[in-house]
Amino acid sequence: MIEKLVLIDSSGLLEKPTPLLEQYLDAAMEIEPVLRYKKLKRVLGAIYADPSFMPPVVVDKFVEIIIKEGARNAFERAYQNSTRTQIELQGFQQIQDVPCLIIWGEKDNLIPLEYYDKFKENLPEAKAKYEVIKGTGHAPFVERTALIYEKLRIFLT
Repeated sequence: MIEKLVLIDSSGLLEKPTPLLEQYLDAAMEIEPVLRYKKLKRVLGAIYADPSFMPPVVVDKFVEIIIKEGARNAFERAYQNSTRTQIELQGFQQIQDVPCLIIWGEKDNLIPLEYYDKFKENLPEAKAKYEVIKGTGHAPFVERTALIYEKLRIFLT
């Protein structure tokens, strides 16, 4: 059913949460509004290669969403799933004939480059195309939008 697959800074091979992921959860779960905002600003900024690149609206929007009823619970469940559920060997075998593009931010502090290397071990370069985007963190699609768009356009067409 899948014709092509693109993964960007995927958490699929984490053995446990990274320190920045743990800080992200802590910030999202913070109850006190001023402290929550400060923690989120620091953590969300650390996701980018250059924290000054993050617009303040990102923190504002996150706060607006996380304070809604059920949002913290949903965030925590998504966090648990993404940090404790690994792609198993069978999963890689199922996609071995699917064209894949794996993109990673060179300076990803949330899910470091070592996990990019783990993807290469499990899905060899003969089976997938791999791209490290220089000067970007966990959000290369935000930090280098035009470049990522072009890579996606070429891969998908």
